[in-house]
Amino acid sequence: MGMLDHWQPVALSRNLRQRPLGLTVAGAQVALFRTAGGAPAAVSDVCPHRRLKLSAGTVVNNRLLCKYHGWTFDACGRGESPGTPKMTACTTSYEVREAHGLVWLKTRDSAPEFPAINGDNYFPICTLEHAVPAPLELAVDNFNEIEHSGTVHDTFGYDLARMSEVQVRVNATADSVHVENAGPTKSLNRLFAWLIGVRRGDTFHDHWVTRFSPVYSVFDHWWTAPDGAREARVRWRLYIFFVPQDDKTTRVFSVTFAKSRYPGPAGGLRLFRGLMRREIDREVRADVSMLHHMAAYDTSIEGLKLSRFDKVLGLTRERIDRIYRGAPAGRRALA
Repeated sequence: MGMLDHWQPVALSRNLRQRPLGLTVAGAQVALFRTAGGAPAAVSDVCPHRRLKLSAGTVVNNRLLCKYHGWTFDACGRGESPGTPKMTACTTSYEVREAHGLVWLKTRDSAPEFPAINGDNYFPICTLEHAVPAPLELAVDNFNEIEHSGTVHDTFGYDLARMSEVQVRVNATADSVHVENAGPTKSLNRLFAWLIGVRRGDTFHDHWVTRFSPVYSVFDHWWTAPDGAREARVRWRLYIFFVPQDDKTTRVFSVTFAKSRYPGPAGGLRLFRGLMRREIDREVRADVSMLHHMAAYDTSIEGLKLSRFDKVLGLTRERIDRIYRGAPAGRRALA
């Protein structure tokens, strides 16, 4: 399997309206559009006639019309030329679906499972998109370790002065990496801490599993008293999808849920959805900001002085290379 053989989130549903969108996904140029009935569709963004971007065109009668010479293409990539009606003109098309506020695509001849996004009695908070100025491996590295949380994050993280007390457990299978972290929480904004029921000295739990078809991590965040006898009022579950745009940029799509023990429908989370959305957006932007300051974007881990928090780096690279990129089993991850 190649990278486009996996289901990839490629755009927020709300951003795909009447005009087509031009995207780059795993190095491929894609034109995303809606038919007259509103269904999403995707074809190559390179017109087979004279290579104009089809995303510069318009949708007419369920077909994407090239702005250059008026050639049109349907959702299956079947083309028609107004000047040469009998000419066969086809282009690559993709299988597309819409779910969880996102538009997804994959190649038509692949048959991967669609990622399981299960709220599990959680209330949906938001679906967001962010551009990360780094290769796929570095984007995954940044989100999948917690040592930086003591300095970079304001909410989901550990007390920097007590980072040595954080417990880390790593377990890997052939197609996943599981990590469990627990330790003294950092000091939160007082209003936010009061709202979600976090007290000074509580233990922050940060568990996640990373899968590789496509590359995404599922994070569970919650707080308890140090002895575990009391849990804070709100739990979070975040699905973070990492979609390479090219070898220098990764798109990060996040789908966030929360669960509350407050009384009322959805645990009162509807009242605070906007606040929680802003908090998630701010925390993701904090991650992205660090990648603007990298001194080098080499994805190799050779020569790095790694800590106990970095065990996942080699594990994720091997699985990205083998499962996501389709490299032969046992081949060393690409640098």
